[in-house]
Amino acid sequence: MKRMVMVAMHRMSCIKLAVVLLACFSVPQADCTGGSVGVNYGTLGNNLPTPSQVAQLLLSTSLRNVKIYNADKAIMEAFANTNIRLVVGIGTESIPLLASSPAAAQSWVQSNIAAHMPATQVTALAVGNEVFTTSPQMSSQLVPAMMNIHTALVNLKLDTIKVGTPHNLQVLQKSFPPSSGTFRANISNELKSLLAFLSTTNNPIMINFYPYFAYRDDPKNVSLNYALFQPDTGVTDVNTGLHYDNMLDAQLDAVYSAMERFGYHNIPVLISETGWPSSGDPTEIAASATNAQIYNQNLLKYIASNKGTPLRPSSSVDAYIFALFNENMKPGPGSERFFGLFNADKSLVYNLGIVTNTYPPATATPPYVSPISPTPVLYPPPPTPVFPPPLPSIPPPVYSPPVSPVVTPVHPAPYTAPAQGGNPGKTWCVAKPGSSERDVANALNFACGEGGADCGTIQPGGPCYNPNTLLSHASFAFNVYYQKMGRNYWNCYFGGTGVITITDPSYAGCSFH
Repeated sequence: MKRMVMVAMHRMSCIKLAVVLLACFSVPQADCTGGSVGVNYGTLGNNLPTPSQVAQLLLSTSLRNVKIYNADKAIMEAFANTNIRLVVGIGTESIPLLASSPAAAQSWVQSNIAAHMPATQVTALAVGNEVFTTSPQMSSQLVPAMMNIHTALVNLKLDTIKVGTPHNLQVLQKSFPPSSGTFRANISNELKSLLAFLSTTNNPIMINFYPYFAYRDDPKNVSLNYALFQPDTGVTDVNTGLHYDNMLDAQLDAVYSAMERFGYHNIPVLISETGWPSSGDPTEIAASATNAQIYNQNLLKYIASNKGTPLRPSSSVDAYIFALFNENMKPGPGSERFFGLFNADKSLVYNLGIVTNTYPPATATPPYVSPISPTPVLYPPPPTPVFPPPLPSIPPPVYSPPVSPVVTPVHPAPYTAPAQGGNPGKTWCVAKPGSSERDVANALNFACGEGGADCGTIQPGGPCYNPNTLLSHASFAFNVYYQKMGRNYWNCYFGGTGVITITDPSYAGCSFH
């Protein structure tokens, strides 16, 4: 979770948020005046409930909007016939293939989305995650991938499904005062192309907002009350005279201002992630269950109130809380593993009033312990493992946006999978010999991190630890991810470092399932 948040000299004034029935926060029908609130369901934990148990848990709450990070078959099937609406993620590693091949995009949508509908309700697709800032080498391919996905939806008569891509606030070069919001110059061409696509297809811009990180990183200049929607003196934008009572309003208006500088005044913002941790490392101040409860309760009231922002009054916004569960395998500081509304045993971390029946038994305030800090597989261990590589100091090359982003339906030639030879139906994914060590290491860290592969077997002492080589460890991790995601050819891409094989790579003591 690599996020940058606005840090400015924030002081606040008191605001009274209207108390609105929580029933409105999960159902975006016309009888509710505000936007809708959903939750991000991540799976980076080795003790989490099964997808079917998660679906039943959600049915015991008022949450009916869920964002998932990949089209996991078990999750898609578990949410069938539940009336829970899904935003489905498409892995960042799939972007190059989807951008270059309309047929691959059509195949992906057919296999992962159309095959599960209408029993499983899908409202939007999120292509990649924070691509411009964490995967800059794919920046020029992001919009073409989104266009091919949109075209596939049109071809399959599923174009009511929105297509977006989540960003963190690092896409902003300047964010305070809010009226000075400006996108980063080195990605301006890509952002113009993205905004043109979103405007033409009537899709929102997805942004991950985290006031918590702004406060944690600069507590001397950022008021805790301001970050929590609590009463404080507030700040006034010197350019517009608009007064801000909370940090989220200021962050939203900085994004609106940045889009207006490019001539886009009507693209809505979808808050694809926001939340507050209930615990963290000793140095992570304000990470507590009390503050997490205050932030998320006030967020619910804020969204349901439909009051809008100072720059966009009375405009509704939808938000997805991060996250459904405390995920004990997330890398990074301790707080990363404590953003959940629920513990892994399905008990409540704190009470938001979202549980509507007695399944599962809920404890309002369970005991809090020091953060668990499991160490995911890293090879070689870099200071901050990321996939793909971090933003270089030199701005990445940019491409000229298309003259017109209007998407017209295209009927691509059907994709023909590679011949599988003498062992039909049995395939594995392994690391491609000759790939650069850096690319393989980044792909391995992705598979064992964001990709959710269980890599405990290649830890020291595990049955697949030897031979202790990069290619061996990567092959095992790639295959776990490939099998988990359904053995589609794009699940073995890994930035060009993976290859599908019909030869079982298992060896004595180490089984590639």
